[in-house]
Amino acid sequence: MKRLRIGFLWLVSVLVLAACVGGDSTPPLAFSPITPAEFPVALGAGFPVAQVVDASPVAVAVGQPAPNFAFVWEDGRGGDLAALQGRPVIVNFWATWCGPCRAEMPELVAMSNQNSDLVVLEINTQESLAAIQPFAEEFGMTMPVLVDEAGAVRKLYGVRTMPTTLFIDRQGIVSARWTGLLTGDQLGQFVTQIQAN
Repeated sequence: MKRLRIGFLWLVSVLVLAACVGGDSTPPLAFSPITPAEFPVALGAGFPVAQVVDASPVAVAVGQPAPNFAFVWEDGRGGDLAALQGRPVIVNFWATWCGPCRAEMPELVAMSNQNSDLVVLEINTQESLAAIQPFAEEFGMTMPVLVDEAGAVRKLYGVRTMPTTLFIDRQGIVSARWTGLLTGDQLGQFVTQIQAN
């Protein structure tokens, strides 16, 4: 465990130094890419850390490509949204203090568990891992629960209200954006839509 922490601290240091030296260009992310089939099978899928890939201002709109972001585990493995093209993706922004987030989470967990083709990325916004873990345990969240403690991905996507959910089709295009509580029926309709494209 100590080696993993040292490796993670080294990775963070390299990324910070690259950002300082890189000027206006975005530094390349340093992680060993893995596929969804290789995501850890554990609570929160191991709670990877969310990272913005390209901080260029982009309007996140239905019908447009979803801005890319990465998620990196302590052991240096990771993935990014762009690599998930070919699969339907749900990106759900939430927080532990949010009542509607709590109300919709069982539906999102069930959808993730019942649909192996679907990738559900749960992005917790601006909370510590200590706050996130008990929530994830309560709801049995085994899909990737991304830790966006600084709120960088939330800002990239222009999320102001919790929960906010984006449905991204197989081509990486934002098919729908929903702000507020999702019912099971609404969730099913949006997932059918992104699976068809």
